[in-house]
Amino acid sequence: HSCVHKYNGSANKNIGEAFLLVWKFPDETTFEKNGEIELNKRHFEVQLNADLALFAFIKTIAKINKYTHILAYKKHKGLNARIKDYSIKMGFGLHMGWAIEGAIGSIFKIDASYLSPNVNISSRLEAATKQYGVHLLVSGEVCQLMSSRVRGYMREIDTVTVKGSIFPIKLNTVDLDVDTLQEVADKYETWAGKEKQAKRASNSKRLLAKI
Repeated sequence: HSCVHKYNGSANKNIGEAFLLVWKFPDETTFEKNGEIELNKRHFEVQLNADLALFAFIKTIAKINKYTHILAYKKHKGLNARIKDYSIKMGFGLHMGWAIEGAIGSIFKIDASYLSPNVNISSRLEAATKQYGVHLLVSGEVCQLMSSRVRGYMREIDTVTVKGSIFPIKLNTVDLDVDTLQEVADKYETWAGKEKQAKRASNSKRLLAKI
C-alpha cells in the first residue's frame, strides 16, 4: 500500500485475496464530446499517472523479493514442510477505463468502491499472470497512455478477448530479473523494531518503578 500511495495511487479494498488499487485522472484531463466524457491522452498528468502506476507495481515486486523480513518466510521450516520451495509471489493487472464511484455499506460502515467492467478486466489480467508466468500484465489501452520512454520497456506477449469484454485486448509485460536483487533490511521495519524495543524498555522501567 505504501508504494501505491507514494506513486499517486490509492488502495481501495480487498477482493478475495486481491487488492483493488486505483489511479484517478484529474478532472482537467477529461472533456465532453458528443455527450460522452473523453480522456485527453496527451495530457501530461495522464502520462504521469500511467507511468507511476507501473512504477508502483515494479517497486512492490522488488520489495517482496529483496526485503529480509519478507524473504524470511521463504526460509520458514513450517511453511516449507507444507509447501515445497515456498515463496511469496504477487501478480498485477493494469487496465484503464470508466468506473462508477460510490459509497457502499450501511450506517455502521461505509466504503468507497468502483463498479465497472474495466475493474473486472483488471482482475482477469491479474489472474492471467499465472498462466503467462509473468509478474504483471498491462493492457494495450494503458500502454498507449504511457510516456514513450516507459513504453519502450514494455513487451507485447499476446492479444486476447477476456471474459467480460467483446474487444480484443493486447497484453504487455515488463521483463524483470528479481533473482539478482540483493537482500536488504527494510528501513521502516528496522525503525519500527527499534521503536517497539524502546517502548518495551520504557514500560519495563515504569513497571519496576511501581514495584
